Amino acid sequence: MVLPRFLAELKHRNVYRAAVVYAAAGWALLEAADVVLPRLGLPDWTVNLVLAMVLLGFPLAIVFAWIFDISTQGVVRTEPISPDAHHRFSFVSIVEFVLICVLVVTVGYLYVDRLSLQKMLVEPETAELATPAKPSPDQYRAIAVLPFADMSEAGDQAWFAEGIAEELLHALAGVEGLHVMARTSSFAFKESDKTIAQIADILGVQAVLEGSVRRSGERVRISAQLVDAGSGYHIWSGSYERELDDIFRLQDELAWSVVNALQVKLGVERPGRLVAEQTGSIEAYNWFIRGRALYDWANWKTHQQSIRYFQKAVEADPKYAIAWGYLANALSLSVLWQPVDDAFPAARSAYQRALALDPDQSQALSAKALRLILYDQDWGGASQLYQHAMKSRDDTFAKIGYGAFIAHAIDRPDQSVSMYREAEQRDPLHAGIKANLGNFLLLTGDTEKSIKKANEALELEPDHIFAFICLMDAYTAREQYEDVKATIERIPPDLLPNPSLLVRVGLYYAAVGEDEKAVEIYRDMVEHPPAAPILNVSVLALTLGRVEEALDYMELMVEKRSWTIPWIRTLFRHDTMLKDHPRYVALLKRIGLDDESVKLLNARMSFE
Repeated sequence: MVLPRFLAELKHRNVYRAAVVYAAAGWALLEAADVVLPRLGLPDWTVNLVLAMVLLGFPLAIVFAWIFDISTQGVVRTEPISPDAHHRFSFVSIVEFVLICVLVVTVGYLYVDRLSLQKMLVEPETAELATPAKPSPDQYRAIAVLPFADMSEAGDQAWFAEGIAEELLHALAGVEGLHVMARTSSFAFKESDKTIAQIADILGVQAVLEGSVRRSGERVRISAQLVDAGSGYHIWSGSYERELDDIFRLQDELAWSVVNALQVKLGVERPGRLVAEQTGSIEAYNWFIRGRALYDWANWKTHQQSIRYFQKAVEADPKYAIAWGYLANALSLSVLWQPVDDAFPAARSAYQRALALDPDQSQALSAKALRLILYDQDWGGASQLYQHAMKSRDDTFAKIGYGAFIAHAIDRPDQSVSMYREAEQRDPLHAGIKANLGNFLLLTGDTEKSIKKANEALELEPDHIFAFICLMDAYTAREQYEDVKATIERIPPDLLPNPSLLVRVGLYYAAVGEDEKAVEIYRDMVEHPPAAPILNVSVLALTLGRVEEALDYMELMVEKRSWTIPWIRTLFRHDTMLKDHPRYVALLKRIGLDDESVKLLNARMSFE
């Protein structure tokens, strides 16, 4: 009858109650430590220390409850049950014992689960490294945020985990003095076997933020650590758990923890809230982060899908300003692939909605600026909008737009290069940025660096159309026609129907004396004019000496509001057949890019 007596003693000595109370109090203490300690800038090991103390304290609490009792007389020694008392099994006592065992095992599992999750986030190669010497004040000026791992049971929340990481990336990018790699470059290492040190070396950063997201129903847990790239030392780590309707506050807490970890070293002042609550709809937020993950102006297929996701986001929450802004800019940049009038009515409606909700929304400002260029040729007004957009932490697209559509058009290709170099520094693995940088380097006469950037873009994306264009134009400028031919042979067959590539093939034939082949391509383009850009037809016509036809197509570019309008001056103003032609001079004046207008624009615009 030992077991019945033991169970009776457990109940008599309040061991059951002590176990329940201790488990609940320990869990509450751990949750509080998990939130408070990281906000104070304390390292993750302090949270683990609390966890260890709670775990070690449990058997001590049980022993204490067995030996002592707390009464009105204070702490007194518990007297055992009389040996003469009769003990027997009862259904109630058995149930009590089983429930307490289940409770203890469950709480123990939760504690261990919390500890193991943090351990999973630490790479084996970095976990055992010693703490480095105290860092210098400027040690952590550049960081990268890697895509967070999806730790959900079903493994179907990768898009959500990446969205969380991207929100943190954007938040940290707004901290003065902190250089944060853009998404395209940081997320290029998803499922990569490269070490933290190797990734950091490629991106040129001193620290890397990595982590995981575990989503279960409407509850989410985020764990992350900031790792020194050189040593593998954990500068900071922390874990947060919230309901999904509190996701923005969770992200803000995490971002602040990283900033606090670096604040002393960076010497920056604390800005306001890093992550603003953008929407009250989790559904809208989910659609938005899916769209932003695919948002790439240089890839028409993914670009189209991103538009559909942004549309779903604003349908779920019509007051979602940033989603309206991204939708507006995505629609406006569709002009790279389709006629302007097919893209801009919807783009205009979107940026109007965005700016009504948030007058400083950078994506919407950029979309409106492009419309002023294409519809009104209002270069000054567009410049002001781009300048306004560039005040935002989310300023990459504004800089790219300013460089691509304004700077070179007013004889400042050097400024276009400068802006694209800034974009490249933030996003060094973005093929589209490299390709366009190569094109603007070509306008400055630096063909060698232009070729280098085009090849770098093709290493990242072997089928990048703009990179092939840049490479062929650079070789043509250097009269290296064998290299042009070799480049044409590199182009995948499914890309050659693209009019921008096809016209370069025609230019190659014209340059090597195969005029019949060049004329054949030209006739085909005339019979089947490209939706965009019409510039291609004009370039080939002029090369074949068909000046009036070339001018016809330039005028058509203006009527069709082609995104290539800035290139009417850039490409042709030094051409001996055109520069003094009355129709060409009149056309430049019509679009506000004649010499006098450009001089005035340069005097009015700031490029600081």
